[in-house]
Amino acid sequence: MYSIVETGGFQYKVELGKAYKVPSIDAEVGSELELKSVLLFSNENEVQVGTPVLNDALVKVEVLSHGKSDTVIVFKKKRRTRYKRRNGHRQGYTEVLVTEIRSGAASAVVEPQIITRNRARVAALAKQKEQNVPMTRKQKIAAGIAKPAKVKKNALRKAKEV
Repeated sequence: MYSIVETGGFQYKVELGKAYKVPSIDAEVGSELELKSVLLFSNENEVQVGTPVLNDALVKVEVLSHGKSDTVIVFKKKRRTRYKRRNGHRQGYTEVLVTEIRSGAASAVVEPQIITRNRARVAALAKQKEQNVPMTRKQKIAAGIAKPAKVKKNALRKAKEV
């Protein structure tokens, strides 16, 4: 069973129990959303196509996380004019998990263990990202970590002589 859904100006073929990265949606992590712009619905027997959307179709998703995708470098150059511009861009996204697909009488709901597995995966990725970040100066001050003492070069030289 699958559906084609429009969100954020893009169309996605969504299946039950799978996670997708869609353009940023203004919603809290863990909240449930209903995507009502379903363009196509298909189960084993039949296919329903909307004109342009299906009125009785609905796809429920759960927001797993928000983030930014990899950097895309935008480079502009005009020859012989000394004009060059280099810019980076990171597009924001929202990761969602499809929990229910419904159209009229036909509907399907995802198993709870798939939801918990995806939540654990997202939490593990967030924890891994968090471990690699060094402490900021503000955090060091709050933790009470003292600044290293300044060492003068002459003091080091004199200590070696003795």
